[in-house]
Amino acid sequence: MYKIGDFSKMSKTTIKTLRYYENEGLLIPAYVDPYTSYRYYESRQLTDLTKIISLRQAGLSINDIKEVLIGNNFKEILEKRKIELKRELNTLNNKLSKINYLMEEMNMKNEITIKKIPSYIVYYRDGVIPDLNKITEFVLETGML
Repeated sequence: MYKIGDFSKMSKTTIKTLRYYENEGLLIPAYVDPYTSYRYYESRQLTDLTKIISLRQAGLSINDIKEVLIGNNFKEILEKRKIELKRELNTLNNKLSKINYLMEEMNMKNEITIKKIPSYIVYYRDGVIPDLNKITEFVLETGML
């Protein structure tokens, strides 16, 4: 058996993390000395700790890891996390696209060209229309259309 300090060095995990996992019920020491309260771990617990760390790195919550460790719905839990990650990825990709758009817009030169064209009358006819329904007839009487 290994004291918590030795076990933390072997597993490359902090003592604080091991105590946290103990408090959460994820990794209980194999033995706790009733007089000194020293925590002792066995070599086989390295495998359990490695699994916990892998699941944490995948972004699973403590409650999800508890479910996995007791053998519940491992595939469902991973599938749920996969869907969450895809949503996050889409959100991040959208943000990245917006940033790229803004950066490209900063580099664009917004050039405006003013052209002068001669003025001319497009259509003009003077008159009074007795009824709005007669406007088509009024316009067509000129022979322009």
